Amino acid sequence: MVDMAAASQTPSASLEGDPLKQYDPNLPVPYWHQRMELAVVVIVNTLSLMAIIARIYLRAIRLKRFRADDKWMVAAGVFLIFPHFVCQIGTNRYGSGLHDQNIPDAWIVPFWYFSWGWIGYNIVSTLIKISVCCYLLQIVPFHLLTLRRLIYALMVITFGLGLSISLCHLLQCTPLISNFDYTIKQEHCFNIDIPRFTWIAVSISIDLCILAIPWAIIHGTRIQAAEKRILLIVFSGNLLGTAVCVVSIYSVWNTRTSLAHYDLAYTQTAFAITNDVEIFFYALGASLPVLSPFLLSRFASKQELNGTASSRVPSWRVKGGSTIGSPMHMIAPPRRSKSHLTTLNDDDDIERDIGREIESKYGYKVDVDHDDENSSDLTLENRPSKTTYGESEAEGSTKTSMQKFTVDDIV
Repeated sequence: MVDMAAASQTPSASLEGDPLKQYDPNLPVPYWHQRMELAVVVIVNTLSLMAIIARIYLRAIRLKRFRADDKWMVAAGVFLIFPHFVCQIGTNRYGSGLHDQNIPDAWIVPFWYFSWGWIGYNIVSTLIKISVCCYLLQIVPFHLLTLRRLIYALMVITFGLGLSISLCHLLQCTPLISNFDYTIKQEHCFNIDIPRFTWIAVSISIDLCILAIPWAIIHGTRIQAAEKRILLIVFSGNLLGTAVCVVSIYSVWNTRTSLAHYDLAYTQTAFAITNDVEIFFYALGASLPVLSPFLLSRFASKQELNGTASSRVPSWRVKGGSTIGSPMHMIAPPRRSKSHLTTLNDDDDIERDIGREIESKYGYKVDVDHDDENSSDLTLENRPSKTTYGESEAEGSTKTSMQKFTVDDIV
């Protein structure tokens, strides 16, 4: 995020008498600093785009489950390309990373216009957080209305925060037209540090709330300890972006208004880099839950370490959190189950075959869980029991509440 007022004065005709703002053709040019900024911007933003594209490919092409959270990620990828990525390259081309005294007068106006695109940081971060909230809506049981309302509230707060901070940077000075026309003199500009620190404080609070929701649900499930640990790690991926957001406090302080007046183009490099790294970690953290089926499939074959027979079927696929003595365990096929919780392939055919085999051998009827818009790859919704094992178990399954979830709640 660039201080628009300071950017418009770097160097500005209104500061012709200030020797610190004069263009000096004899001053050594720190090209290494500018090229370092450009290299990091290109590499990190490319990695962020790759993470988003890989996630979309996995969900839309491989899993055929393109949902609301994926649509928000697509929007984040679009805004990441433009205005964020394109405008960062533009500002670098016209002096970002150099001292103000290295910037020729002809570069001032294009630098100023390209600096608008730095609001892309707020937009992309906001869209990624909303995508995570949409994913949480798919796994939170419908009967937990408080949690679902909290998620909707987080989405509204996140969207409002991103929009307000973006408007603060676009409409920083008066008269308003001076924010879009460089030739019009700016009479007054408010302190941009206030929305910057507000963004950091509220953004960190939102991240912690988003993290607490899946943690609370996972701790209330009846699954193996190893599986629970991997799920906690997967949903903690957003902490990577949160950590960088905390580090960006230093960047805000280093480019605060009092110092930006003197050498904004040079000092903003640290802020540009931390913004890009933060977006990359947020994109990575938001995509980790999509890989949970692949990660959990690796743990399913190691349950013997916890005293559970290795059955190729994760513990949450059977009531009570164990496969021992269950029909699923006794007729487990020689190959790995293709459940959408344990692999990245389509699972309808194999689950249908297993259901028929259970019905023919044991008289139990199993309904295949078809995908719909209200479920996810890791669904923790409290659905009615799909497998009928007897009246006692059916009655027991209806008593499920916030404390514990059985396999039917999870799948």
